[in-house]
Amino acid sequence: MSTAFPSLWEAVRRATTGPRLSHALVAIAGVVLALVGDLALVRIRSVEPGEIVVRRGTLAPHVPLVGTLSPARSDSYGATVPGVELKILWLVEEGSLVSAGDRLIQFDPAPFQKDLDAARARARELATEVEQARLALAALRLKSTAEVQEARTSTVSSERDLSALVNTNAPLTARESEHDVAQKERSLEEAQEKLSGLEPFVQKGYISQEEYRTARSRRDQAAADLELARARHAALVRQTNPDRIRSKIEETAKDKAHLELLRERSRVSIAQAETAVRLSTIRLEEANRQIAEAEKRMALCTVTARAPGLAVHSEVFDRTGERRKTRVGDSVWGGSTVVTLPDLSRMIVQGRVPESEIHHLSPGQPVVVRLDAFPDRTLTGVLRQIGSVGASEKNESRSFPVTVWLDQSDSRFRPGMVARCSIRGARTANALYVPIEAVHNDDHGSFAWVSSPFGKPTRRPIVVGVSTSQFVEVRRGLREGERVRITEID
Repeated sequence: MSTAFPSLWEAVRRATTGPRLSHALVAIAGVVLALVGDLALVRIRSVEPGEIVVRRGTLAPHVPLVGTLSPARSDSYGATVPGVELKILWLVEEGSLVSAGDRLIQFDPAPFQKDLDAARARARELATEVEQARLALAALRLKSTAEVQEARTSTVSSERDLSALVNTNAPLTARESEHDVAQKERSLEEAQEKLSGLEPFVQKGYISQEEYRTARSRRDQAAADLELARARHAALVRQTNPDRIRSKIEETAKDKAHLELLRERSRVSIAQAETAVRLSTIRLEEANRQIAEAEKRMALCTVTARAPGLAVHSEVFDRTGERRKTRVGDSVWGGSTVVTLPDLSRMIVQGRVPESEIHHLSPGQPVVVRLDAFPDRTLTGVLRQIGSVGASEKNESRSFPVTVWLDQSDSRFRPGMVARCSIRGARTANALYVPIEAVHNDDHGSFAWVSSPFGKPTRRPIVVGVSTSQFVEVRRGLREGERVRITEID
């Protein structure tokens, strides 16, 4: 009562504090009688046409949504070989339910079969070439090893002969020659002494002239032998042995050079042979790669399902420009989709909600769904996503895309079915509300026309809150039980 009649209580307070209490009581009694009469008149007056009573209760907005049924996940299948046009030899029947691993499309593998045959023939040739190159490399290694070993043996022998010549043979022959000279010197001395010993006896006639001549001949022969031995010794020491040593050194150096030449030649020859083996192996690997690529492309000609779903053929434009479904005999390029396989185990509803209803929505809100194809069946779902980009409609209003995930699934559900949804918005308890038609707006804000039993309706500013498709919450400006006009008052 203190809220409904603040002026009355204020008048009582002033009157009771003044000196003229009796006059105040009389005035208060008159005011009370007048108010009682007014309230009685308000209560007995019926609701007139165009009037609405302000009520209090719970606002539970339900946002309607009309959308289409779609699979939550859908796989596309087609020609996956880029840059190649493939002919369809077989195609799964549209509308059939397939399981993972079932065949969906069979393309003509003939173009890849030719590449495969050519690559296999090339690989066989290269395999023979690689084997021959490896055998040639092995033979070359054996030959090079034998030649190098022989040259090494010859070099070692030359070095050994040189060492023997320098350290043994040459000194020994020199000593032998020197010894021979010494013997020849002794022989000459002996012959000279003998000859000298015979001369006195020759004069006395004790020795014949013949014996004397023989002794002298022996002395002369010994002198000649000594001279020859000395000449030989000098030649041996000064020329023969040095020449032999020099010749042996040159021979040893030649053998060493030949050994190094054979080693380098073997290294180069083996490197060339190894390169030939590597090149042949690389060409063989390339041929094998081409075989694998051709086999992979042939395998891609058979397209199987990765997951279960409902087979849907893609649409193409024929030569007349009309759209039709893909069929056997058509040729498609790599990257083109031939069959779409929506997964019917999880379905969603996609639609658009007017901009004016977006404030009621938030992800996670429950949704009631009915399909036109199954009108007697009620489904449930959850608001999963609200789009952030709006689009203009024909009436210049804007709408936003929303996605609802269904809690139930059925093998009879098909993509494209019409779904009618009711999204439950956030509930507002103990709200004061009026119909949407009772709220008016102008440049100054929202207002309502409040009815009065004593005269014309009066304009009253109000503050509104949440709204549904039918009602608006009034947060300030009206009281429960008051009556407001729906129509505009001139």
